[in-house]
Amino acid sequence: MRLSKPARFLIYSLLISLSYRGQAQGDSVLTLQQAKAILLKKNFFLLAEYYQIGQAEARLIQARVWNNPTIAWNQEAYNLEENKYLRARNQFEAQVSQAISIAGKHTNTVKLARINVEMSQVQFQDVIRSMLFELNRVYNDLAALEEKEKLYSQVLSNYQRLIAASQKELQVGAISITEDLRIKSEYIAVKAQALDNGNQKEQSLSQMRTLLQFPSDTLVSVTQRIPLFNTNFILDSLVSRSLSMRPDLRVAQLYNESQNQNLRLQKSLSVPDVTSGYDYDKGGNYIKQYSGLMLQVPLPVFDRNQGRIKEAQYNIKQSEFQLEYLKINVINQVIAAYNQYKRNSEGLSSYSDEYLAKLDQLNLNTNIYFQKRDISLLEFIDQQRIYISTYIQLIELKQQYLNSVNNLNFSVGETIIDY
Repeated sequence: MRLSKPARFLIYSLLISLSYRGQAQGDSVLTLQQAKAILLKKNFFLLAEYYQIGQAEARLIQARVWNNPTIAWNQEAYNLEENKYLRARNQFEAQVSQAISIAGKHTNTVKLARINVEMSQVQFQDVIRSMLFELNRVYNDLAALEEKEKLYSQVLSNYQRLIAASQKELQVGAISITEDLRIKSEYIAVKAQALDNGNQKEQSLSQMRTLLQFPSDTLVSVTQRIPLFNTNFILDSLVSRSLSMRPDLRVAQLYNESQNQNLRLQKSLSVPDVTSGYDYDKGGNYIKQYSGLMLQVPLPVFDRNQGRIKEAQYNIKQSEFQLEYLKINVINQVIAAYNQYKRNSEGLSSYSDEYLAKLDQLNLNTNIYFQKRDISLLEFIDQQRIYISTYIQLIELKQQYLNSVNNLNFSVGETIIDY
């Protein structure tokens, strides 16, 4: 038995999902490219949306078929003279008729169904585009939270060593109780920030598991890869590409086409169908063995489909305004996304490798100098706060940059920056 396209797609996707389930639980690091592949082959929402195409194709099949012929049978039920029932040999009448669509009703119906099939296919592409955008966002958020987690773990480890050393110094009177409490207070404050970061990470993990259909106990670790700024982009070219590539814009164009086709269909429906047939009457007509031709046409006196034609005309006007609005919206989205991408790249360029290396060395020296009491406690705390704040700003700026890359890809309608 040959399976339908949606059924083959579903079975293939389920087999892929089983293979990826073991891989997700075994691997510790999930790249963005791997996550995209899993999303396209496992996500049940995408699988469900895929059936919209099959439904539209089924409606196209139905639109292509012709009306069924009609058979009517009429026979004698009771003969009063003979006092007998169901005497078909005395009198019966048989009719065969066929309704014939004229004025292009059948053709217009098929054309409208074909447009709807194409619209379903493009809508599925737009769903994929939206799902990939959401996956990239969650992945970037999770990567930033993991970077913060590493930072907090490093700082807390430094404080733990410092607290352990201060306890010994407190016992011999090398430091005061106030200094010991101040160090512990800073440790508790950083730990509270780490706990909040951990809660946010758990939420992002939950979203990632849902998108990739992972079990609830799956632990996912991601990597934050920063693509270089592309200096070859031309804004006008990006706008032109978006107007030709955006699936939601294509859906709006197809919807406008479908409304125009629907107007043609409604106009053709104002012309009544013709029913022709053959009639045989054995003995109930003016002559025995009567044979006749039948032609039936409703008179379009009252119902000429005026209301639906008028509605279709209004739908065309509405779809034209919606299409123009969407075009303007797409252009503005691309411009805003490109400006954000450029601005975030400029901000990220301020954090050079040389600057970060000096900051790391300064933080290391600060810990050493404080243990030797070459700097005061306030200077040590101030430096720790600067170190944490600087790296938090860097991590968040990387996250904003990646989100702007994601937004630019989404706005243009295709992956122009892959990472």
